[in-house]
Parts: sequence; structure tokens; C-alpha cells
Amino acid sequence: MHLDDLLTSNNFNSDNKGCSYIELQPGLAVCVVTADDLNAIDVSKEFPSSDECLCFSCQLQGKLSMQVKGRKFVTTKGDLTFGFADGETFHLQHSEDFCNLEVMIMPELLDVLLGDMDFQFSCLDKKVNFFLHHHQIEQNINVLSCARQLFHLMQNTDCKVTNRLLLYAHVLEYLNWYFKTFDSHLEKQEFTHREYKQINSARDYLISDLSSPPTIDWLAKQVGLNQSKLKKGFKQVFGKSIYSYFLAERMSKAKQLLVDNSVTETAITMGYSNISHFSSAFRKQFGVLPKEVRRQHLYKFFE
Repeated sequence: MHLDDLLTSNNFNSDNKGCSYIELQPGLAVCVVTADDLNAIDVSKEFPSSDECLCFSCQLQGKLSMQVKGRKFVTTKGDLTFGFADGETFHLQHSEDFCNLEVMIMPELLDVLLGDMDFQFSCLDKKVNFFLHHHQIEQNINVLSCARQLFHLMQNTDCKVTNRLLLYAHVLEYLNWYFKTFDSHLEKQEFTHREYKQINSARDYLISDLSSPPTIDWLAKQVGLNQSKLKKGFKQVFGKSIYSYFLAERMSKAKQLLVDNSVTETAITMGYSNISHFSSAFRKQFGVLPKEVRRQHLYKFFE
């Protein structure tokens, strides 16, 4: 989630960032972002994101409203938000006292750190698709405590000389408690780690061809889950029903295609034989008609 990653979209380049952003080793950094950094108090603003690192965030204080890929939610003190942004645009608005700490790590390095640990990020593929988890876990005491220690340590660390090993140790402790907290949360849910991976595989099958939605029966057979478990688990993991997730991804792809293609060409590419049905689905997703988005791109092109 990537709030700090949004601020530092030139990944792992710590020049001129002071001690609010510290790269501990290639592929591992810790960062603090405040309301002053984002300056999105009175109005929601757009921020780019990285497509290189997984991000593990703990909100230290304040309130944040976030929207990305059709998902909307609000985070407050102690909330954990983590995932992989894949270059998506985030829409953010926050309170005056907003403060967030985040550890950013390349998937390959995280896989090494985890080793044989039984956690959902073990056995990571080289390619990581967009995913985002937000947990309002009331008993985040250990994670929040580690985040606070990291925050204070960063304020008193000479980033180039002293306390680097101490900071690195605190980052590893932070990740350790992060994983344990999430594992505890998963235990309260009604699916296992194996089923979690099956649900993520179903997501990959689901969006492999955005021009033609698969049936839930087909998806369930591909990943070896019954339909009920798949539907319930998918909603828990991704925050949307299978069809709603597919539609959001489909319309997001359509929006990209409209940059270089007409509305009709885009609709056909996305599997719509009826242009009005496509326009209706697009407007429901984004609040505007596809022809309006296309017109905006043409206007910018001729400026």
C-alpha cells in the first residue's frame, strides 16, 4: 500500500530524502510519511506507485481515505495495509495528524528472508500481481510498538554512519510481528494457507482473459476448491465478489485501451458486442462515459 512508496516513486533512490527514507540494503528500505509530505488534507490527490516492491505499512496516527482500482476504504491508527501496487494510481485524502510507517522490500529478498516459514508470501513467483490487504486488527500491539520504535529510531539516526545495524534489526522484528499478526488473523478466517494460495490462483485465472468472464464452476475446478469456499474466500481476500473484481479489472483495462483506441474498438476488444452495454458498465465503474475519457485523451494529444 504503498503510501511511502507513493511519495518515493523513484524506488530505493534515497538521495535528498533525509532520514524519512532509509535504504538498509538493495531491495529493502524503511520510510515515514506524514501529512506534510502528501499535502492532501482538503482534497483527494492522485499519487503514482511503484511496480517493484512489496510494502508493509502500519499507520501511526491520523486518518486516511484511500481509493485504488475501484476499492475504497479508510485507515486509522494501528491499521495494517500491505500489498503490491503494480504501478497503480492511488487517490488519497488524510487528516492533519496523519503519519504512516512502511517497510518496502523486493519480492525476491522477502522470499529469502522468509525461507521455509509457513506464510502466504513464501514461494513467491517472480511476477507479482496487484493485491492489497487492509486489516483493522484491534490487537496490533506488537506491530504498532515496533513501528513506533522504528519511527523514533529514524528521527535519531545518522543514515550514513550510526545505528544502521540497530535499525536493520528493528525492521526485521517489525516484519516478524507483521507476519505473526497476519497469520493470527488468517487463523480466525475459514480457509487455510493452501486454500489462500488456491484463491490467489483463481484470481490469476479470472483475469487471464478480460474479454470473457469464466464461470465460477470453471474457476473452482481449475484451483481445486468447491464453489462456496471459493466465493467466500475470494470476497475475504480481495474485498469484492468474483464478478465485481473481474468487472473492475475489465474496465481498468478498457480505460487504458481508450488512450489509443475508439470506444467501439475498445468495446469489441473487451468482448462487448453491444456498445451501449459497455458504456453503461464503464460509467458505473468510473462515473463517466468512455467517449468522455476518449475525448479527454484526444484533447491532450492535440494541445
